Amino acid sequence: MFFALWPDAAVRDALDRLAGALHRLRGGRRTRAETLHLTLVFVGNLLRERLPALQAAAAGIQAPAFTLTLDRTDCCPHNRIAHATASQTPAALLDLVAALEQGLDGLGIPFDHRPYKAHVTLLRKADCRRANPPIAPIDWHAREFVLVESALNADGARYAIQGRYPLVSTAQR
Repeated sequence: MFFALWPDAAVRDALDRLAGALHRLRGGRRTRAETLHLTLVFVGNLLRERLPALQAAAAGIQAPAFTLTLDRTDCCPHNRIAHATASQTPAALLDLVAALEQGLDGLGIPFDHRPYKAHVTLLRKADCRRANPPIAPIDWHAREFVLVESALNADGARYAIQGRYPLVSTAQR
């Protein structure tokens, strides 16, 4: 299980085009368009009976909507993952991650406690030896976050959204 921002069609298509351009440069294996997302908090395995409490905690989060501008790419040689990222991470995104982590702590549900770095994985097994190309910025207007269940099979990960949670527009505040 993990919490994520799930792109609308326009953002997904822009990310998929960027993945195609990076694939021509770096090779590797592209992330399937339908699975593109930005992880907020990775929970990992969760007992099915804990799911309703997790969904209720997520529903109680009152966080503002925001825009994330993905304006650069990076490639990590240690794990050969190429991704899109932002030169400026919105404070509202960091606050949302912190609220989710606090909710998980409050429920006693363990999660991955790594320092947060906003990124969208575009390629795996990429050749990271070339410089990162400049890209056209992709503005992602985050209006909701989701809880996703991941199941691995021979074709890779399959994702099923287990809950959608709106972010509050500034007009509603």
